Amino acid sequence: MAAGRIEGIDGLRAAVVGEVLTAGDSAYQGLSRTLTVQGRPEVVLRCTGPADVAAGLRYAAELGLPVAVRSGGHHPAGFGTNDGGVVLDVGPMDEVTILSEEPGGTVRVGTGATWGRVAGELAGSGLAITSGDTAGVGVGGLVAGGGIGWMVRKHGLALDNVLAAEMVTADGVVRRVDAVEEPELFWGVRGAAGSLGVVTSYEFAAVHQPTVLFGSLLFPSAQLEQVLTGWVEYMLDAPRDLSSSVQLPPTMVAEGQAPIAVAVCIAGDLAAREALLAPLRALGTVLTDSVAEMPYAQVLASEQMPPDWTPRMRNGLFDRWSPEFGQRLAEARRRMPMMAVDIRALGGAFGAVDPDATAFAHREARFMVNTALLGSTAMHGAQIEDFDAMWQALAPERAYGNFLSHPTADDLERCFPKPHSDRLAALKQEVDPTEVFRTALTVPPAGRIN
Repeated sequence: MAAGRIEGIDGLRAAVVGEVLTAGDSAYQGLSRTLTVQGRPEVVLRCTGPADVAAGLRYAAELGLPVAVRSGGHHPAGFGTNDGGVVLDVGPMDEVTILSEEPGGTVRVGTGATWGRVAGELAGSGLAITSGDTAGVGVGGLVAGGGIGWMVRKHGLALDNVLAAEMVTADGVVRRVDAVEEPELFWGVRGAAGSLGVVTSYEFAAVHQPTVLFGSLLFPSAQLEQVLTGWVEYMLDAPRDLSSSVQLPPTMVAEGQAPIAVAVCIAGDLAAREALLAPLRALGTVLTDSVAEMPYAQVLASEQMPPDWTPRMRNGLFDRWSPEFGQRLAEARRRMPMMAVDIRALGGAFGAVDPDATAFAHREARFMVNTALLGSTAMHGAQIEDFDAMWQALAPERAYGNFLSHPTADDLERCFPKPHSDRLAALKQEVDPTEVFRTALTVPPAGRIN
C-alpha cells in the first residue's frame, strides 16, 4: 500500500480531492444506498480519480474496515454498500472521451458513468457501445460481471469490447492492463473485475451504429406456449443482427391476462431489418407492434422502483431449451403472482468468443432465464419458498452474476466453472491475498485456509 498514514476522517479529507461523507452529511443517505439495499458505512468517499481510490484503500486498511465499490449502485445483492466500512463511490469519474472514430471508434469511459450518459454522449458521432438495457446502470458494475444487453448477439458482451482498463489494486498501485501489459489481470478484469481491484476507466471498441430497429410485439397471454415455442425455434439459428427476449409479466397484473412481450433489437444492415422481423410477427396474433427505427441511445430504459421494493432475482444460463422449462415457468407463475420472467436469446457474437478468453466463461449458453419476485420481502411471503423450489427444479449449471440478489456458494460455482475459478484464485492470491475486495461472488485467493 502506498506510503503516508491517514489520521482519521480529517486526515482522509486532507488526502483526497473528492468529498468525504459521513452520516451527518445530507448526501450520505442516497450515496450509501444501492437500488435495493440501504447500507450504513462509516464513510462514503466520492473518488475523483485513482489517487482518491488509493487513499480510500489506505484509510480502510489502517482501520481494518471493509470496502465496497459503488458505480451505479444497481447490483441486486447490494454490493455497492456495506455496514461500518468504506464505500468508494466512483460516480464522479464519469468521463466519456472519443479517442478515435476509425475504423469503428475507440472510447475512454470512466466507470462512474451511466450507460445512458455514454449512449447520449456518443449519439452525435453515430457511435455505440453494446451495454445492458437500463440507462441508470453504471459502467463499472455492468462490465465487472459481463454486460448482457440489447445488442448482445450482434456485438457481444460489454466486456468483449474492452481494449484496456485503468485500475487500482489492493496495494494502492495504479495499473494499466491490456492484452500486452499485464495480460492475466486483463483476462480477470473482464468478468471478475470487482474482485481484483477498483477499475477507474475502460477503453472500449465502439461501433458505428447510429440507429437500431427496437420495440416490442405483444401477443395474447393465452398464446404463451405457441409464441415461446416458435420464438425458441427461430432464435436458435437467427442471424446475429437480431437480439430478442420474451418477457412474461407477473400474473398479478391485469388478472393474469397481461400480454406476452417479444422484445426486439435489430442492428446491422438497414435493408435486412424488416425481413428479420417477419418470423417474429408470425408467432401469433399481434396485439401491438411498437418496433421502430430509433437512435441506439433511446433504447436504454429508465428504471423506476418504489423505495421499499426488494426484488428477489435469480437466473440460469442454458445450453439448450427444453419444453419442460416453459411448462415449469408457466406453472410457477400461477403459484407466484409477483414473479416476472425474462427469457433472453444468446448465441451470435456472444457465443463466438473462446470460453477461455475472459473470466466470463459461459459462451456455449444459448438462453438465459431471468426471474424476479417484485415488491418487498414482506409482500413475497411464501412465494420465496416456491421461488427457490422452482430454481432447484430448473437446475441450471451456469449463472450470470449481475442478476443474482441472494448469491450463494453454489452460485459462485455456477458463475465461475473450475478452470476459471482456479485461474482467478491464483490471480487473487497475486493481487489481493488479504481479500480487500470480497463479496459472495468473489473467488477466494489460492492461499486462503478455510
